Amino acid sequence: MEKYFYGEFAFYSAEKVESPLITRTVDLGFSFIYFTSSQNAGELRQYFSRIDGESVTVNSRLNTKSVLRELNAKEVSRSTIGELSIVYAYSPRISTFITQNGKRINIQIATREDRTTIGLPVILGSY
Repeated sequence: MEKYFYGEFAFYSAEKVESPLITRTVDLGFSFIYFTSSQNAGELRQYFSRIDGESVTVNSRLNTKSVLRELNAKEVSRSTIGELSIVYAYSPRISTFITQNGKRINIQIATREDRTTIGLPVILGSY
């Protein structure tokens, strides 16, 4: 799966973290979203004792079926809003999940014409 991750990473955590690897922080009041480059994501991950979720945005349209296949995930639901396509899926390879309409989900993929965002378990913030 690493071959897809060449964009901006975001980590979601209730912890207040400071690092020169963080390019921007969004304070949600109850949690934070920390952004970094794909080159720094692995190193920044070590600053956290708990990560509640993460996402990556790439500047290209990824094939959703290929991403789901790489993650051994099954599609749970799909919606389209204008040019935005959103897929919710579940993979047993990912330990965290949320429940939506009585079904487990732990992957959200939002695709526009020129950009894809993948969130685990869901995307927080914009996509």
